[in-house]
Amino acid sequence: MFTPFHQDCPIGTKTHFFQLPKALGLSFSSAEELNKIIDKKLPNGLPQFVREEFDLLGHRYEFYHRDILECVRALYGDPELAECLVYAPEKHYTSSDKKSRIFSEMNSGRWWWTRQVGSYLNCSCNQSHHVPQKELEKEFPGITIVPVILSSDKTRVVLFGTKTAYPVYMTIGNIPKDIRRKPSRRTHILVGYLPTTQLLHISSVASRRRMLANLFHYCFARILKPLEGAGKTGIEMTSGNGVTRRTLPLFACFVGDYPEQVLVSGCKTGECPKCDIDRKKLGDLNTESSYRDLQKVLDALSTLDNDPAGYFAACSKAGIKPIVHPFWESLPYSDIYLSLTPDILHQLYQGVMKHLVAWVTTAFDKKDLDARCRCLPPNFNIRSFTKGITSLSRLTGKEHADMCRILLGLIIDMDLPDDVSPIPLIRSTRALLDFLYLAQYPVHTSETLQLLRQSLHDFHANKHIFVELGIRKDFNLPKLHSLVHYAESIELFGTTDNYNTEYTERLHIDLAKDAYRATNHRDEYAQMTIWLERKEKILRHQSYLEWCLGNAARVMAHPPSMAYNGVLTLTKWPSRRAVDLDEIVTKYGAVFFREALRRHIVLSKHSGPELNRNQLERAILYADLPFTSVPVYHKLKFTTPVDSARTKRLTLDAIYIRPARQSKKGLDIPARFDTALVNVGLGGETGVEGTTKFILAFTGNSGVHRLPHGADPSGVFVTRG
Repeated sequence: MFTPFHQDCPIGTKTHFFQLPKALGLSFSSAEELNKIIDKKLPNGLPQFVREEFDLLGHRYEFYHRDILECVRALYGDPELAECLVYAPEKHYTSSDKKSRIFSEMNSGRWWWTRQVGSYLNCSCNQSHHVPQKELEKEFPGITIVPVILSSDKTRVVLFGTKTAYPVYMTIGNIPKDIRRKPSRRTHILVGYLPTTQLLHISSVASRRRMLANLFHYCFARILKPLEGAGKTGIEMTSGNGVTRRTLPLFACFVGDYPEQVLVSGCKTGECPKCDIDRKKLGDLNTESSYRDLQKVLDALSTLDNDPAGYFAACSKAGIKPIVHPFWESLPYSDIYLSLTPDILHQLYQGVMKHLVAWVTTAFDKKDLDARCRCLPPNFNIRSFTKGITSLSRLTGKEHADMCRILLGLIIDMDLPDDVSPIPLIRSTRALLDFLYLAQYPVHTSETLQLLRQSLHDFHANKHIFVELGIRKDFNLPKLHSLVHYAESIELFGTTDNYNTEYTERLHIDLAKDAYRATNHRDEYAQMTIWLERKEKILRHQSYLEWCLGNAARVMAHPPSMAYNGVLTLTKWPSRRAVDLDEIVTKYGAVFFREALRRHIVLSKHSGPELNRNQLERAILYADLPFTSVPVYHKLKFTTPVDSARTKRLTLDAIYIRPARQSKKGLDIPARFDTALVNVGLGGETGVEGTTKFILAFTGNSGVHRLPHGADPSGVFVTRG
């Protein structure tokens, strides 16, 4: 018999198991009673979902949405975020002469500054043109801009089948990116579920596509309707610390993949959704182009009421599809073509890098590439492709990221057929990889953005090798062309980790897939919205209880640092207390460990210049080591120093080692070592001694804030708007 408790317990039998709520003194005895308590007694800081029906060609459709303005209020007024919100734009510089600007958070970009203070926004692809911005500070003195960031993406909610959901997420740019990108902070709010119908009852494919686009914009316009009035006159909002400000919620960014960007912008598939470049010249870096003219598009859309017959022609001339009232048509102080942001996951990893891997595997012998993959030594942070990379299919973004780490090493000394020089191919591959990693910098300066542009230029200067090898005929790929806009988007809205689609992809699990699995799969959206509201109430109540108990986590925002302020951190006890010196040489691979240790001992005794080179070498030769074993640490952490604002150390990066060993079954497990490069840096001191500022780069789990060329390591110079 199943006994969930000890048999001496009075409710230890299966019969008494169902009396557990009563025995514990709970106020409910079933899930239904618990749900009633949650619905009636627990408050929710977010508005309820509203069900809306509409008729389309004799068919009834529904979608669920929330009041987006109340969602903005909830995020802005969250007490847990009160100490970290930003309220004003800032200009950050690397030095006091203000020649090199820093871009990191959203408020450090040009978009917020030009909207707040007013200026000319330089927004161009390859040719500069200026768009005047209205000076909101003069019209609304002391106004606080609340940038609204939206994201939408259709996702499957079942493992087998075609059942999908179309969630729309919202967050605000006042929240620092380090907090905004953590799902546990709940800084993204689900504001609606769009209809997922395919309109199969419409026989014409072209008409069906137009109807689907109009349906998307209609639903999106219904969700964003409250922002129209609030964005024109401003509204009062109270932050979590009790301060009331007059705010202006403005639509700032749309985060989505290429199909979503095409749908939102109204352009045709195969074109750039941001600029007016000819689709036949997407692969030419020197083709002059500019962002699409929003006013020209709005003038074409306005002809629907006055000249319905010429509406199609006007939209075609403006370069967009004939959309009936797109959602961004009435949003104040917003430009949809500036708001479309880069997409690291789909544009780079699942786009350009996917193409690059295919080109490289076509250029070289596939057997040789796979053999080189199998010969790579194992590493903690590099995936081992034991079967090679040429036969893989249906790869994810993470798998493409793992392949990018080893791609250049695989081809660095391989020969192309017919004695063709591989130098242009290696240069083009390195240029794209440089662009990939530069684009993901958490802090950018004017110099690093120039390196980003230069790496793209280097690729286009060497891409002819793929045409000569017969791999490509042209490079008119929209995702490859999108790289042109990366540097400008970083200048406008901050670094790419402010608007990465990987964050919203992660939200699908909590806010779409789990919600669907909690239903009986019939009339699921009504159940999904109720389930989500109950979950939000429970999490909110949990936060309140933690605050009452004094266990609430303190959320703090820290300004970006241009220096790598790492503190060497080791565990109290070593991984192995005594390792023989011979084992250090044989198993750990430190061949010259004894010699290096003797040199360190001699130099510590003779710190002055009294020994010449010959005397030093002789002293090292005869130096005695009074021990035969040393303790060894298998993990080395680099953490942030503890200060008044940061009470807990954060791990910036770590180095791992593991010598060769045998498993329990007697199988040989090869050694794994991380590679580290330590500079003897600032002030002549080595970075691994104590808490000195230093520059360090190695193959760890996360990226390292490296000091850009010409930057002042003492700090960041800030100008507030």
